[in-house]
Amino acid sequence: MQTWTVIRFLHLGGIIFFVGGQLMLAFVVAPAMRAVAGDERQPAMRAVARRFGIGSAIALALIIATGAAMAGHYDLWGDSVLQTKLGLLVLVFVLTGLHVVVPFRRALSLTVLVVSLVIVYLGLKLTYG
Repeated sequence: MQTWTVIRFLHLGGIIFFVGGQLMLAFVVAPAMRAVAGDERQPAMRAVARRFGIGSAIALALIIATGAAMAGHYDLWGDSVLQTKLGLLVLVFVLTGLHVVVPFRRALSLTVLVVSLVIVYLGLKLTYG
C-alpha cells in the first residue's frame, strides 16, 4: 500500500468521525435526550459532549496533519478551493470554541454541522475538480 493512500485514508477517517459524529449528535442523540427528564438531561448531554469533544480534538488534529501533508505533496497551497476550505476550518474552530463556552445552543451546533459539510464538499471538489 502506498504512503499517500494511507495518509488519505487517515484524513478521511478523521473526517468521518468528526462530521459523522456531528450528524449523529444532531439527528439522533440530541432529539433522544429531549425526551429525558430535565434534571437528568444536562449531565447526560454534557457527558456525551465531553466524550465527543475529546474524540473530535483527536480527529481534527489528524485531519490537519494529514491535510497539510497532502496539500504540500500535491502542491495545493495556492489553490483557491483549499484556501476557502481552510478559512471555513478556522470558522469551525471559532464556532466550536464558542459552543464550549455557550453550550446547549442548537443553532450553533447546526451551524458547525453545516459549515463542516461545506468543508467536505470543498474537499471533494478539490480532489475531483
